[in-house]
Amino acid sequence: MPILDRRLIPVVAKLLGDVIAKNSSNAPSSVYDSATKPAISLEDYMQRLVHHSRCGLDAIIISIIYMDRICVRTGIVITENNVHRLLLAGFIVAIKWSQDRVCTNTHYATVGGVDLKELNRLERTALEAMSWETHVENVVFSRYAGQFAKHKLYKSLPSPVKN
Repeated sequence: MPILDRRLIPVVAKLLGDVIAKNSSNAPSSVYDSATKPAISLEDYMQRLVHHSRCGLDAIIISIIYMDRICVRTGIVITENNVHRLLLAGFIVAIKWSQDRVCTNTHYATVGGVDLKELNRLERTALEAMSWETHVENVVFSRYAGQFAKHKLYKSLPSPVKN
């Protein structure tokens, strides 16, 4: 499995942006929709989630796996109005599944830009959509990580310098 670094986030943001661009603006609404498109870019949003949650990039990969599960099982189409909330819901579940120490949902709500009641609803809805199946097999994680690492944008960005 490749070792991923901070270059992962721009790649995931680009890929999600490509998915959104392919989807019709007439996509049916979903329980993850916000009233308006959030002002923060996907890349900045993911950077914010990772930074303020003090977690590894594995949480981003797992959240994308969860987003895929949710969309496949529910028929939800990723749009600019739901991508941030889908990502947040997957991210919260990913952190709780993969980390020993987690922050409170109040903290995650603040970081994610939603109120606590909304975050709790998003988390519950995501878990129900996945039938509470949060386990991610190593082979699945490795496949996603490998695809991100092979992306031309990942390869084109400078590798972080370790001091």
